[in-house]
Amino acid sequence: MTGRSATIIAFFLDAAAWALASIMLFLSGSDQATKGLDVAAGLVVTVLFFVTGVPALILALIGRSPRTALSLALAFPAACSLLFVATVIAFA
Repeated sequence: MTGRSATIIAFFLDAAAWALASIMLFLSGSDQATKGLDVAAGLVVTVLFFVTGVPALILALIGRSPRTALSLALAFPAACSLLFVATVIAFA
């Protein structure tokens, strides 16, 4: 498997995770007191996806910097995991 194909596969997995997280956060049925936190988290996940995932796909499609593209594609799940852990620690 080449770096380009690994990046494209990682991008589509990132896109699926982003879509699932966005749907769950933006359309959550939580009460009005925490709805703003859900929307803010959805915005953070969306911005993170567009800052890491989309440039990774673009780099992979044009064939430039395969290691950088793969690093960007893997940065999205790593950053989401870190944000989740930080949120759990903050609200625990």
